[in-house]
Amino acid sequence: LYTKLSSGINAEYGSNLEHFVMNEAERQLSKEEAAIDNQKMENFYNSALSSIRQMNSEVAKCADKREKLYTEYGAESFASWRKEHSSQVLTPQQQVLVEDSEESARSGLDRTSSAESR
Repeated sequence: LYTKLSSGINAEYGSNLEHFVMNEAERQLSKEEAAIDNQKMENFYNSALSSIRQMNSEVAKCADKREKLYTEYGAESFASWRKEHSSQVLTPQQQVLVEDSEESARSGLDRTSSAESR
């Protein structure tokens, strides 16, 4: 997607956060009583969008690294290490939350992997 706001802010956005920032910029610019000049607003939103893209890139890199480690060491090893660590630093309630979160993440990765292999 590509958009150019009335202030001249250019953005390609694909994430929900980027979409939110662009909608908020449009909303702010449409206000009659805009207290911030367009140049300052453009600088702010361009900086925000740049940070979002960098964050999304880092998250993708981490997911790739994690998937490579899962492939190399196996899910069973990771589960064992995670449970051992959790038992040392988390409460029982927190341990349940971590395991539930991990199961959700793994099932999401499994669905993504199977869809990509088609």
